[in-house]
Amino acid sequence: MNNENFVFEEEEGSTAILDYLYKFLRYWYWIVLSLIISFGIAYVYLKKFTPVYQVSATLLIKDEKKMNSDVIEKLDMNIRNKLVENEIEVLKSRALIGRVVDKLNLVVSYWKEGKFRNSELHTESPIVIKAEELTPFAFKTPLYVKVGPSNMFQLLDEEKNDLGTYEYGKLIKNKFGDLTVTARDSIHNQAPATVKVIFRSRDGLVNYLIKGLQIELLNPQSSLISLGLESAVPKQGKDILTELLNVYSTASLEDKNKEAANTLRFIEERLKLITAELGGVEQNIEQYRKAQGVSGLSSEAATFLKKVEDNDSKLNEINVQSQLLDRAEEYLASSQAGVVAPATMMGASDAILSGYVNQLSQLESDRAKLAQAVQPGNPSLEALNAQIRTVKQSIKESLNKQRASLTVAKQNLMGINSTLESAILKIPTKEREFVGIKRQANIKEDLYLLLLKTREQTSLSYASTVTDSRVVDAPYSSEGPIRPDRGNIYLMALLIGLILPIALIAGKEALTNTIQSKKEIEKKTGLKVFGEVGLQPKGEKGEIIDTRSRNFVSEQIRMLRSNMRYLFLDTHESIGKSILITSSISGEGKSFMTLNLAASLSLLGKKVVIIGLDLRKPRIHEHLQVSNKVGMSNYLIGQLSLADIIQSTSIENLYMIPSGPVPPNPSELISRGRIKELVTTLRQPFDYIIIDTPPIGLVTDALLLESCTDVCFYLIRHEKTPKSYLSAIKELNEKKVFRSINIIFNAINYKNSPSYSYGYGQRKTEYYGEEPDKKSWLKNLVTKD
Repeated sequence: MNNENFVFEEEEGSTAILDYLYKFLRYWYWIVLSLIISFGIAYVYLKKFTPVYQVSATLLIKDEKKMNSDVIEKLDMNIRNKLVENEIEVLKSRALIGRVVDKLNLVVSYWKEGKFRNSELHTESPIVIKAEELTPFAFKTPLYVKVGPSNMFQLLDEEKNDLGTYEYGKLIKNKFGDLTVTARDSIHNQAPATVKVIFRSRDGLVNYLIKGLQIELLNPQSSLISLGLESAVPKQGKDILTELLNVYSTASLEDKNKEAANTLRFIEERLKLITAELGGVEQNIEQYRKAQGVSGLSSEAATFLKKVEDNDSKLNEINVQSQLLDRAEEYLASSQAGVVAPATMMGASDAILSGYVNQLSQLESDRAKLAQAVQPGNPSLEALNAQIRTVKQSIKESLNKQRASLTVAKQNLMGINSTLESAILKIPTKEREFVGIKRQANIKEDLYLLLLKTREQTSLSYASTVTDSRVVDAPYSSEGPIRPDRGNIYLMALLIGLILPIALIAGKEALTNTIQSKKEIEKKTGLKVFGEVGLQPKGEKGEIIDTRSRNFVSEQIRMLRSNMRYLFLDTHESIGKSILITSSISGEGKSFMTLNLAASLSLLGKKVVIIGLDLRKPRIHEHLQVSNKVGMSNYLIGQLSLADIIQSTSIENLYMIPSGPVPPNPSELISRGRIKELVTTLRQPFDYIIIDTPPIGLVTDALLLESCTDVCFYLIRHEKTPKSYLSAIKELNEKKVFRSINIIFNAINYKNSPSYSYGYGQRKTEYYGEEPDKKSWLKNLVTKD
């Protein structure tokens, strides 16, 4: 028993799933049409949408530690990351992007017109245009260049009007501006024959590139920068990034070499002065020797002179360092371009001070570059200003200490010089004067040699200057376009193509207020459907079908007739059985069912009478071609007898009592009780009494006949009867208003009904001789098992 229940539940579940699926499968043509439209739109969209590629590069910002660990500890430890962030802003500065635009001549773009979209040619263009000056008209209207087979070309405007024919390389002046058109070497192998030229505003293009440039730090712990750019032409995107990296490296080298150049200029100025002074002193020595006849110095004078030279050399170094301290203070007091940065001249004297000055120089350079890319008040700019103030304060303190140290050393050396000068006074006059002149010459010579040495060191530094960055990954493009994603677009088209019709079908099903299936009836009424009748066969005309035919509906009527014997098991064979046929609303097939059921019973030799009790809208008599001049209304008011109103029909054994003239009070006539007497009287001569009534959902006439009714056939029409009436049928059954209430599901469209969608109806119609629907092979395929 449990196994049987399990199998039954499993079959019910499977059927429910199939029923649910068929709600959508029976509208397969909607889904197929929706898929065709959605995929068509996706195809056209992909054809019209210009594919966009991702171009990327990786740049390493070198971390050159020019300061010792003590200095780094005193300064901000996160200085490297902040500098990297500054470099990111510099890379996006208008100055650098503007140089890229100018270098690549991006203000002029070349296009090939296509059927769905235009394609930018970039370097594949057969021509190159150099715009000396452009008018505002040029930025609003495209220019067309028709490439000629010879050394000539033709210009056209947007309406393809001829603007003239010109020779390559010649300056052209027209409403677009001053232009020069040159041909590439491979012009004869290039296509297309006509090139569309679009001129773009330099400022607008710079803003566009800055907005589209993607620059970010790959790792907070490293100084690797990722650069990205989306471009419809991968080669153009790579050219832009390559040129941006080149311009950035060049600008960085220019900033670094500016310090060395300023230092060299300072040294050259000092060398010119010292060279002139040294030449004058050497002439004085020569003249003194000639005038005084002094050829050399005594050993004592030479010893004193050697000591004085050494002391003077140290004083020279101190004086030079003092001058550099002055230059450093001047550098601190001004941040304008052209101020000498003395960092390269102080490394041997004080590493800490040299490191401070180098750092300040770098920070000033970074601030100058960053100021071109951001607005005043930017957090990165303010952070740089704070660092600069901190470093300047540290430099001032170091300069004060250095100057104090130099002052003490200078005083000591001057004291030694005083002692030596006192000793020199004891030397004879000529030798003493010669020692003085010789001493001045040695001082100038030592200073000259010191400046020459410093100049050579600075020149070497200038020549070996390298950029603080290195390209790790040269610009490269993605293998395929990042937009649009063909796979995602077609997947979206598939989903939309499925979801949209399914949603519409589901909405249609949800908004459908009529009964669609047998299961729905049985579930909401609690009654089993007694019989089913399909739609009237094709070619059948009138309400009465050929009950002798083998078509599907005829067989269903015969099956209904056969099952009726189970309804009258308790009724004696000699007594006529009364059958009431009603429905919820008009148009559900009461007349059709009454006539065909009566005709089918008469074929068995049963005497059948139809009572037309639809006193409001009598129609059934028309199908039997019976007169309605007199009928039930006359009988109910006592005007006529039974013999006066009963009429025979063209069908053997079938009789008809028409409704008669329409009375003003049908319900009151029926409730008088004469109808019960009539039915009792008719039970003797007739085997079946079929009562045709008005819809029970509109009037109460049918309910008044329950006492004289053995069986009630309640008709529900497929896709016609509202669902709201099912609760009324359930209430009739629960209240036992009729002795036996039986539901007939009428006019079923088996091809549209989910309850019969899996070939049930199709197989039956084929079995009973109906031709299958050959118009839709796919629909027939869906409905097969």
